[in-house]
Amino acid sequence: MKKLLLLSALLIFGFVSAQTISKQVISPLGGNEYNNSHKLSYTVGEIIVGAMTNEEGSIQLGNGYYPSLNLEALSIESPSTKLTVKIYPNPTKEVIFVTHPDSISFKVFISDLTGKVLLQKEVGKQEPINIESYPTGTYLINVTTEDNKINSYKIIKQ
Repeated sequence: MKKLLLLSALLIFGFVSAQTISKQVISPLGGNEYNNSHKLSYTVGEIIVGAMTNEEGSIQLGNGYYPSLNLEALSIESPSTKLTVKIYPNPTKEVIFVTHPDSISFKVFISDLTGKVLLQKEVGKQEPINIESYPTGTYLINVTTEDNKINSYKIIKQ
């Protein structure tokens, strides 16, 4: 009896075809695979979760699968910053100096492009920072002023 019930269930569900839903996914990578009677769509990476509107105009939370909507960025403007910390000379061979019109001391972090911190110290205004022993290359320097503003710069060691 169980075998007959299982066989009839397989026959019934075997003839039922799957429905397809036409939606788009916003993802960094993906694709489609086809064979004679099946299509597999897949995505790789994080999907985007955001608000969208339904047909009635009410807002609903999306899960990364969006119907064909015209999505556009609301704003691409970035606020302008007035950086008053100066690091010079750049490029350099031996030393660099940090200056600011108001601050007299700074916390300095120098790291290579892999993120390895090479120097971490507090320096005074116009105090030389010796980088002569560093290999030729590009380095990142983070400077924290007395009022806790952090600025990042790229310096080139020749």
